[in-house]
Amino acid sequence: MRLFVAIPLPLDLAARAFEILPTSLPALRRVKPENLHLTLAFLGQTPDERLDDVTAAAREAAAPVSRFTLAFDRAGRFPERGRPRVAWIGIAEGAPSVLELGAGVSAGLRSRGLRFDDRPLAPHLTLARITEDASAAEAKTVAAVLDELSIPSLRFEVEEIAVVQSVLSPKGPRYTALATVPLAHN
Repeated sequence: MRLFVAIPLPLDLAARAFEILPTSLPALRRVKPENLHLTLAFLGQTPDERLDDVTAAAREAAAPVSRFTLAFDRAGRFPERGRPRVAWIGIAEGAPSVLELGAGVSAGLRSRGLRFDDRPLAPHLTLARITEDASAAEAKTVAAVLDELSIPSLRFEVEEIAVVQSVLSPKGPRYTALATVPLAHN
């Protein structure tokens, strides 16, 4: 199964985040509100029998981290220069806790011999991907809008992290939380 570990978003906040990008923007594949999340670790294809190990790594990472407020404050893109591929919003508040969770999840996965994308965590909320067939003018328009976009107040209390299964289909991915792990109480 294809797995990742993430901070899930409350549905009302996800719906508001989904509406940040103007509908007039061309050449975007938007992430559906129910699929918005903040990735802590992406494992990709993982043997079914390793799910308990992934959940244990998430539980271990969550145990020392107290519940915290996560807020978003700015738009951005990857890469920062040139033709954009991903449109995202960045974290204003809560980044140290997100980074601590990400480091804990990575350490737990590594100690259990699980394979995952082990690049340094750059916490962000992906809103859309720019289509590969976007014209240069469309890509430039997206980049210009992202550079000027103002972000409404988007904040919530992070109380848990989730081990999520991603099933790919022609209609787009479908995500299902297979396990949720609570953070520590303050």
